[in-house]
Amino acid sequence: MKKTHSTRLRLTIAATLFATSTCLPLLATAQSYPTKTVKIIVPFPAGGVTDLIARLISDKLSPIWGQTVIVDNRAGASGMIGADAVAKSEPDGHTLLLSSTAEVAINQNLYKSMAYDPAKDLLPITLTATTPLIWVAHPSTGIKDIESAKTVSKQAPVTYASAGSGGVQHMAGALLETKTRLGLSHIPYRGGSPAVADVLAGHVQTSISSAPLVVPHINDKKLTALAVTSSKRMASLPDVPTVNEALSIDDFEILNWYGLYAPKGTSEEILDKINKDVVAVLKIPDIEKRITDAGADPIGSSRVDFKEFWHREMDKYAQIIKESGAKVD
Repeated sequence: MKKTHSTRLRLTIAATLFATSTCLPLLATAQSYPTKTVKIIVPFPAGGVTDLIARLISDKLSPIWGQTVIVDNRAGASGMIGADAVAKSEPDGHTLLLSSTAEVAINQNLYKSMAYDPAKDLLPITLTATTPLIWVAHPSTGIKDIESAKTVSKQAPVTYASAGSGGVQHMAGALLETKTRLGLSHIPYRGGSPAVADVLAGHVQTSISSAPLVVPHINDKKLTALAVTSSKRMASLPDVPTVNEALSIDDFEILNWYGLYAPKGTSEEILDKINKDVVAVLKIPDIEKRITDAGADPIGSSRVDFKEFWHREMDKYAQIIKESGAKVD
């Protein structure tokens, strides 16, 4: 009996030591991360909301991690060049993606082929922020709300400028067309700023744009706000109705959102560490204020919540594209 008991004890100890030894490398990896410069790739030019959020996060993470955290702007192909670079990078947590909606939730439903598959090649870490879109018109058009847009569209389709073909602004226009049955003509630009500039110049009748780009012009009465695409009115524009209110519906919500991703194969421990530290950064008062001042709402979600949100968004845009027949212009 004593011998049997002794044997069992030795086997138990051995098993415990083995389990502990197999966990140690993972634990050490997470505790030592990062071991070199961390690169956050932004798939758009410097100056936009995506770039701003990445730079705010990187500035705070550098002292926390004891390593340099840099922002690398790799623009082009509706965000797909930068996203593909992350998808094909080493899965060690040292190359991350700060994306907008298009390159991770829309493009795969519009393009016949892509160099990466967002759902398979990228791992969600946290939703950093969201921003509503605003449908605006040049005052000379006489378009003051959605009803007057319908009237104008009976003569000819109402033109609307967007930040690019396949982007979230394009999708908002496609959904508006489906919900209202008014005639809209999409005019894509290479970025939100030139799109808004042409509406201000009167070259295009309207634009669906991210809030930070148009709120100053709305306040200066250079542009007329027709509706916001969020489910609630914006605090900074309390008199502007939501699309839901204007159409007496309850299922219209389009937000531009900004998520942090890592390449597939990145360890759970590293993903958890990045999530914990980035969420903490997003809760720092001056970071919250900088993001809010830019017209966005800071979030900071768990990995599980972000993954569920992301998959809902992919399903939503697949449905919008199917029902509207939206195509890459």
